[in-house]
Amino acid sequence: MEHVSAGKDGPARKDVDGVAAALATVGNWMFSPATRRKIMASSGLELSLGDYTLLAQVSLHAPVRLSVLAELMEVDKSTLSPPAKRLEARGFIERRPDPDDARAQLVSVTRAGKLAISKLWKARAAAIAALLSDWEAADVEQLAASLAALSEAIKKAR
Repeated sequence: MEHVSAGKDGPARKDVDGVAAALATVGNWMFSPATRRKIMASSGLELSLGDYTLLAQVSLHAPVRLSVLAELMEVDKSTLSPPAKRLEARGFIERRPDPDDARAQLVSVTRAGKLAISKLWKARAAAIAALLSDWEAADVEQLAASLAALSEAIKKAR
C-alpha cells in the first residue's frame, strides 16, 4: 500500500511509519530485561531490575512522591515500596517531608545514588557504542542530532 505525504512540507507517511517502527525496536531493546541485565553487569552494580528501574525514574523526576512515580510508570504504588526500601537501605535514595504536605514524603537520589546512576549511564552508553561501532562518525553525529531534536519535540508536546 502506497502512503501519501503528510503535507507539502511535511514528512512522507512511509517515513513517519519507519521512524515509529524503528523507535519501537529501540525502545524494546533499551527496556528489555536482557539489555538491562547487560547494563547492570557492565556497571558493576548488583541491583534487581525493579530497583534499577526505580532508581532511574527517581533520578529523572526527583524530588518526587512515590505516588507520582507510580502514575508515571503506570504501576500500583504498593509495587514501588519494596524497591524504594531497598534503595534507601543501600543509601541510593532518601526520603524527606514534602514541604507542601507534611504527611507526604519526597524521594530524591543521594550522592551514592548519583554515582550508581552515573555507572549505569556509562554502561548504557557503552552498550549503545557497541551497536554503533561500525558506523561512520558523521552518521552517528547525524543520528545524535536527529534524536536530540525528537527529544525536544517530545518535551514540548507534554
